Amino acid sequence: MRFFLTLFILLFAWWVRAAAIAVVHGELSVKEGERRYSKSVATLAQRWYVEAGVEADLISDAQLSPSAAYKLLVLVYCDQPPATVITTLQKLMARGTRVVVCYSASKELAALFGLKPVSYKRDDNGAWSLMTFGEQRPKGAPTTVLQTSSNLFTVAATQASTTPLAWWSNRAGKRTDVAWWRTARGSYWMTHVLTGDGDEAAKQRLLLAIAAESHPDVWLQAARHMMQIAVKPVTDGSLLIRTNTLPKTSARREQIERANDFIRSLWEMTQQSIRQKRGYLAYQNACDLRDCVNRTYGMTYWARSGEIKGVWDHSGRGLYPGDWPRTAKMLAQAGITDIYVNVAGAAFALYPSKVLPQRLAGDALREAVAACRKYGVRVHAWILCYSCTNAAKEAVEEFQRKGWTLQDVSGKELRWLDPTHPEVRKYLCRATVELARAGVDGVHLDFIRFPDLPSSLGPRTRARFEAKHGKTTNWPTCVTDANGAHRTAFLNWREAQVAETVLEIRALLRKQTPGVELSAAVYGKYPSCVNSVGQDWISWLRTGLIDYALPMNYTENMEALKSWLGTQTADPRLATKIISGIGVTAAESRLDAIEVLQQIDVIRRMKCKGFALFDLDENLRQNILPILSEGVTKQ
Repeated sequence: MRFFLTLFILLFAWWVRAAAIAVVHGELSVKEGERRYSKSVATLAQRWYVEAGVEADLISDAQLSPSAAYKLLVLVYCDQPPATVITTLQKLMARGTRVVVCYSASKELAALFGLKPVSYKRDDNGAWSLMTFGEQRPKGAPTTVLQTSSNLFTVAATQASTTPLAWWSNRAGKRTDVAWWRTARGSYWMTHVLTGDGDEAAKQRLLLAIAAESHPDVWLQAARHMMQIAVKPVTDGSLLIRTNTLPKTSARREQIERANDFIRSLWEMTQQSIRQKRGYLAYQNACDLRDCVNRTYGMTYWARSGEIKGVWDHSGRGLYPGDWPRTAKMLAQAGITDIYVNVAGAAFALYPSKVLPQRLAGDALREAVAACRKYGVRVHAWILCYSCTNAAKEAVEEFQRKGWTLQDVSGKELRWLDPTHPEVRKYLCRATVELARAGVDGVHLDFIRFPDLPSSLGPRTRARFEAKHGKTTNWPTCVTDANGAHRTAFLNWREAQVAETVLEIRALLRKQTPGVELSAAVYGKYPSCVNSVGQDWISWLRTGLIDYALPMNYTENMEALKSWLGTQTADPRLATKIISGIGVTAAESRLDAIEVLQQIDVIRRMKCKGFALFDLDENLRQNILPILSEGVTKQ
């Protein structure tokens, strides 16, 4: 009997843990082509819960059941749910399940919330750049959340009990549209989705606050998890080891020892609030504990003279679009020396270009250069070379009409410029020279490679190869098979096409804009990238084609980082030309402040010229740069 009682208790505990929250992505509710996007943004929301130590299932709307025991459902881009899903939601909500809807135009779904759809809106000029929450927000929710959305499904209330909870503001701070609605029963409706474009800590806290309304243990779970993370550098001894490297009589060490006393008091406060089951207070205390440990750990590092401390800005518009001086000042105060600003690509420019089509009004490049020069931050104009990322459909179609794009082996046109095409090379040379003339300190090449081997096998590419090396038979196996008759010649020819572009850009910059540096974002896994994507960047460094390489060493695995850097810096003369990329918020890695510091430690031991952080966002501003400025970038 005792066995069955124990088993029941365990199963019940598992049910409570696993069945409280579900994030739902659209399968029945969206068109087939939209399902991947729906799942990706839903996965992001689920990840925010899981990373906070709170269990959340990820399911599709097809998996929803009227008998589900979830206390909270977060529906992410379920645009037009069928009648079966609407009925299921209606039954669950009647039983007390709270529901959050993010981005839907469904009349039937909106009716469950006392709302009705009004219109679809689109804007690329920052009409929806900040969400400001009112006094009725859930306990613990942030007052503001930064996010730039380009489209909304707006709704209006049909019941007095459904009221606005948060408003969008534009970049000038003017209120525009309702961002969130709340019903009397504690369900929510957002006019867009929560995206991963920054301020993720605030978004995570918002989701936790919403969940805590129906699942009070959420704050305690998050507090315990945060506490574990916070004290790891203390419990694993790494903080003590680093502290002991400092002179015993140094002012820095005395400061650290005082901070350690404060850490102990915060630990006790957090433990006490957890014991008292004061969930939100416990979470706040745990966050303070983490911040204090991180800052103390940051104090154990020192700045290095001459070290490049860079940041990539993928948006190309700074952290505060329309206000580059604010971004530049923040970077300078944080000790950042260089910024790589994505202002151009194969078919877009964020400045008035005579080569590339301009995507947005204004001149983000000129504004960045002027602001950063004032604050002593060096600007590198970052261009996406062969990739058609961010390119308008019309521009890609024009490339394809000209025969400038790669093809797959069947002849299907791809969204990638062909590195073997002479006109493509001339086009990129003109674009990079134009960038170099804009008063920048450097030009930064990205996607200066093939996408992969299969994308190199199209009829046009084959014809150019055969024009150089003679007719082939058994294409493409003659170049794809390990023992293919033409494999070595093809891979060498392919790599040379990319190198020839870099060579021509280098020669033009030296002639027309002497003093402007040339750098490239490159694959970290060398030498495999030579054959996989035609990128022999070590050779580029050795022959002086580029001044610096920024290998994208994005990983959470310290052993992998050491291995990659070991290969990259095998020639000590090249180490001083390597600025190692750190994936703070990359697709391949997500690092906290302590992990960033530990990677910088490895990079320094390998004698690299410096490091570059990907990517400029609110997480970097709020959680990483303040810790680095305690030591690594301290002025």
